[in-house]
Amino acid sequence: MISVIITCAGNHSRFGKNKLLADLDGKPIFIRTLLQFSKVKKIDEIIVPVREEYKNKFKKLIEAEKIKVKLIKGGEERYISAYNGVRISKGKYILIHDGARPLVPVKLIKKIIKEVKQHQAVISAVRPSTCVKKGNGFYVENCLARSESWLGQTPQAFSREIILKAYKKAIQDKNFNGLDDCELVSSLGVKVKIINGDKANIKITFPEDLIIARSLFKMRKGV
Repeated sequence: MISVIITCAGNHSRFGKNKLLADLDGKPIFIRTLLQFSKVKKIDEIIVPVREEYKNKFKKLIEAEKIKVKLIKGGEERYISAYNGVRISKGKYILIHDGARPLVPVKLIKKIIKEVKQHQAVISAVRPSTCVKKGNGFYVENCLARSESWLGQTPQAFSREIILKAYKKAIQDKNFNGLDDCELVSSLGVKVKIINGDKANIKITFPEDLIIARSLFKMRKGV
């Protein structure tokens, strides 16, 4: 059984308002994201953590699209929201995806599902188009070779046992500040398989990202 957790409980401070409700070609961003996953028949359930104050709004929009989704209460941290979703999920394998990545290709979702059954821990990522710098404050500490660097994306996928163990460790270690689920899993000593993501699978974080996403969406439609 395959479960998907689509995190939609962020505070959107860098966008200025709830970006997941912003319009992307006639539908809210998070609906565009849900629609991509609803096209994959191998997915058995979709769970969406949201902030309590937006729950009714999200519910009405989802019902209008007739997408089968379980809405749950999100947490203050992203991994807490995802953990809440994993705990009530039924899947042997869990996909975790950002609600603000509406351009995720269906073929990438299918690829992730295939790979996680073999490797137990998988992340989608793309190569950087420029040199990545590791900084100490505002000073360059190291230059990372493009051939050895990846820019992480979602979906990320894990066996249920692995991701639950990673979340429990993160919750117990109050000083741990994992950047994504891959980092939580890697902290257990688990090797995470990298598969090629998609350059268009951007995360909408700032208002200008929405302008880019709208252009990419039109390109995919052939407009």
